[in-house]
Amino acid sequence: MPDRDDEAVKLALLAHDLRTPLAAMRLTAELIGSKPLDEDQFEKLSILIRSIDALTDMTGELVEAVRSGEEPAPSQQNVADIMRDCAELFQVAADEKGLVFRLHIEPDACDLVTSQAAELRRIVTTLLDNAVKYTDLGSVDVGVSKSTPPAADHTGEEPDFVGVSITDTGPGIDPEEETRLFRPFSRGKRGLETTEGSGLGLWGAACQSRKLGGQLRLVRPEAGGSRFELRVPAQRGISSERQPVLENIPRAEKTNAAAAAAHVLIVDDNETNCRLMSALMESFGYSFDVVHSGDEALEALPRHAYDAVLLDLNMPGKSGVETAREIKADPTYFELPLIAVTAALEAVGEAQLHAAGFEDVIAKPLSPADLFAALERARVPPDGSEAVS
Repeated sequence: MPDRDDEAVKLALLAHDLRTPLAAMRLTAELIGSKPLDEDQFEKLSILIRSIDALTDMTGELVEAVRSGEEPAPSQQNVADIMRDCAELFQVAADEKGLVFRLHIEPDACDLVTSQAAELRRIVTTLLDNAVKYTDLGSVDVGVSKSTPPAADHTGEEPDFVGVSITDTGPGIDPEEETRLFRPFSRGKRGLETTEGSGLGLWGAACQSRKLGGQLRLVRPEAGGSRFELRVPAQRGISSERQPVLENIPRAEKTNAAAAAAHVLIVDDNETNCRLMSALMESFGYSFDVVHSGDEALEALPRHAYDAVLLDLNMPGKSGVETAREIKADPTYFELPLIAVTAALEAVGEAQLHAAGFEDVIAKPLSPADLFAALERARVPPDGSEAVS
């Protein structure tokens, strides 16, 4: 029987390893977004980026939970924003099938927040996936409103709950199948006939609902189809307006002559990351060289005058921290700005990075604006004093 701790570590390693392709996907999407797009392309690209961000958040929470042995500190997110993200993700699939897809958020739900955003997102995406997948004609309607607890106790003050309903015009659920609807590995006749699946989706959604202190149930609409109703705890917060996910990437024509003349060394063992950072350097107007290991970086430094080094921390052989220490041990490079690039900042503290000689750190997935700002901070200002972050 595998040790539970070993299994947890393997799962955390998988989550960590997923960060690299996720970072590459996000940066690629942002580079696409730096080109002229029509409104439809811009909206679809924004959906893609928000989906990547959601996956990145989930992997980060898993890695941190295994590393610390504790659940990550919850951060509150606006429920309406979560529902918009989920709905937009399935709007594309609904459009492809010719379905009418509607999302209606009641005003009383606009300021509800949750500290269990990942769990709520998983439940809703499972329900939406089923609704769109099994509905061939008609519509899928999503409603969000303030609700009451599943078993309201009217003797005292009731906590805030959010109610989510997902109604489709699909074939509905056979009454005989309803009794085993939320059991693991159970699939209905319609699912067995049309699609592959594990039969774990609704069971997992129901388990998550109970874990959150809520309830998931099936209701039979008079007009046919299915309606799933979810009620989970929420809190009153501040209504948030969704921020743009596509940043304006600084372009070469917007940088001054000094920036265009800067020369940067990129050190990363992952070829995809190198190509993406190279594309960003070109868009910024920086010249650059690329090497794939700490030893190659140490060999490259005497051959060129660099204004900054972008140094990946997690490399085979000599790590980024070890490479930084060796660079800073040479008085020739004592003032050379080193910028750490990492997908696992929680594994290396800022104090350790500063002690190794790093002036700045950028987290993956890379934000083009953050990268440009770090490079700007690394440049030597006109008075000749060294720039520090």
